[in-house]
Amino acid sequence: MKELLNDTIFGVKIGTWLIIGAACLLVCGVLYLVFRKKCSAFIKAHKEAVLYIVFGALTTLVNYIVFYPLVNLPGMADKIGWWTLVVNVISWVAAVAFAYVTNKFFVFGSRDKSKNTVFREIVLFVGARVASLLIESAILAVFVTALGWNKNAVKLAASVVTVILNYFFSKLLIFRKKEPKEE
Repeated sequence: MKELLNDTIFGVKIGTWLIIGAACLLVCGVLYLVFRKKCSAFIKAHKEAVLYIVFGALTTLVNYIVFYPLVNLPGMADKIGWWTLVVNVISWVAAVAFAYVTNKFFVFGSRDKSKNTVFREIVLFVGARVASLLIESAILAVFVTALGWNKNAVKLAASVVTVILNYFFSKLLIFRKKEPKEE
């Protein structure tokens, strides 16, 4: 555990990042308490986007929690190029499962549980996530495998790109609201 906390992302120890994250959460909590009414109004006005950001961050966290320990397994350093890509797929599967459930029920409010709708959503959701996985894997292949950049920093940056892409895929293709039929 001590080695994990001393590893670096963007040249800063992970333990320091955890302290910074905790401090940010504390500041956000205090700001929310102080500006509760304005925060509540903003959240109500932008509920879908706020929920997507929250669950997108949690999905990224799930992805990274699976990715980081596996990519840093002892003895895998000599195989880091291909191992990074394999671990990326494993962490992606965990994140996609989490994201589908949270996006369907909490973010986009898709309540239709019919077999046809669920099948359609899952196929489109997984297809869109495969597209973003390929983009993320290409980013990792170029910047980690080919250029030798820091695998953790590149993974974090690639995750930001995929969260944005996945929002548009989900909003515009997968969980789009059905327009009322004209009679």
